[in-house]
Amino acid sequence: MKKEIDINCDLGEGMPFDQKIMPYLGSCNIACGGHAGDDASMEHTIGLAKKHQVKIGAHPSYPDKDNFGRISLDLDIEILKDSLKSQIEKIKSMAIQEKVNLHHIKFHGALYLDSLIDQELALELALFIKHHFPNQILYAPFGSCMANAAVRTSIPLCHEVFADRKYASATELLPRKHPRAILTDLKEIDEQVSLLLAKSSVKTIDGDFYKVKADTICIHGDHPRAVEIAKLVATKLAETTNPHS
Repeated sequence: MKKEIDINCDLGEGMPFDQKIMPYLGSCNIACGGHAGDDASMEHTIGLAKKHQVKIGAHPSYPDKDNFGRISLDLDIEILKDSLKSQIEKIKSMAIQEKVNLHHIKFHGALYLDSLIDQELALELALFIKHHFPNQILYAPFGSCMANAAVRTSIPLCHEVFADRKYASATELLPRKHPRAILTDLKEIDEQVSLLLAKSSVKTIDGDFYKVKADTICIHGDHPRAVEIAKLVATKLAETTNPHS
């Protein structure tokens, strides 16, 4: 029997597709005020997730709504951790009010990307999670600094891969300012997901292939073709799980 892989998506960011995407998901990452989101959006997204039995995750970021959390900030680490703690506690408390559990934490945007390549930052974030949210699973790519720090600190880890982003290396995505960072061609997305499922591999922009581990496939809720991508990935997963159905 093949390992079950779910689809996750970044939601609650003010995009119009959340309700249509949710039925295809196994888990979701809800913006909790750092880059997007407020009490109303968090409550609404938690409600959608609860309705569709989708696991709820916190999606904290650098505190920077002006840039949607997509610019690296040179913050004092204690100031950053205070902000992250406030963001995660907010979504966790709202989930508890709705009688659902917070399942995981996935960092957003520039903070996510920085944690993949900065060992010091990754370890600080891992220790932060270990201290304040010890039972939460962390979403991070296999082999990244963040994943390695999670293993080092014994944090439960879910290895994440991407359907709609181009890879720079086995553990890095192309920065969004790169013209090919976002995959928009459904054929190319299909090929990337097929490679992940068939050979547990990713192909970089330079044409190199790397083996990875995949527990969850991310799609982005702010992608203009997010609903189509969700359907595509769900179909590919179903075909892999039930190849003769």
